[in-house]
Amino acid sequence: MTQDLSDFEQQLGEELRAAAYRRIEARNTRPVAQRWFAVSATGLAAIVVLALAAFVIADLRPQPVSAHPFKIIRLANEIHLEIIDLVKDPRAAEEELKEELGIEIEFVAVPAPPELLNEVRAVISTGTTTATVIFDEAGRSERIILPKEIDGKLIIQYGREALPGERYLFNVTSPICRELWGQTPLESLAYIDTLARDVRYDTVNSDYNYRFDIAPEDINAEYRLIDTLFLSREELLVV
Repeated sequence: MTQDLSDFEQQLGEELRAAAYRRIEARNTRPVAQRWFAVSATGLAAIVVLALAAFVIADLRPQPVSAHPFKIIRLANEIHLEIIDLVKDPRAAEEELKEELGIEIEFVAVPAPPELLNEVRAVISTGTTTATVIFDEAGRSERIILPKEIDGKLIIQYGREALPGERYLFNVTSPICRELWGQTPLESLAYIDTLARDVRYDTVNSDYNYRFDIAPEDINAEYRLIDTLFLSREELLVV
């Protein structure tokens, strides 16, 4: 039995080799056009493979980052726009938000101090929609809260550099307040007068009565500085 199987395998091997030689001879006697087609088909397959590879590589490349500065969080009755970036391309942001939310939004740049440049400061509606801007302890915007149903166009105001002599539309406590906070008028006035061309002094007494534009010499000597705001490049408000 073993010998019969060995003879069978030998005979099968010889027949397979003969068939392979016949295929080689037949291939060498094909017309030129057929051989060219075979080569062209091989080349086409290579091109297709390369094209697919290029497509895969292109698909794996980093995609452009969204132009608008928000992460959209949809809740049951509200839409939260979590601020994750500064406003860089307002027109592109308008288009993307319209596509994603289905609402008209316009970004408007307004004069603001350097610490608020490109930061969202307020949202105004041309309809009845009420929007809320949430700020952190430093006065920087964190998120915008919108109702699920929005009426009218929303105007989002963000800070831009003010022109010479232009008043800021929005203000926050100036960083210099950290240096001056808690000082008496006598301790702070000499330095304050070097910070801006025009300095305005307001006061608040123990009964929370607010007084505007007080002459420095009329300020109670026991009062303490609690806030400083630049109203423009040249105007400083001291409280």
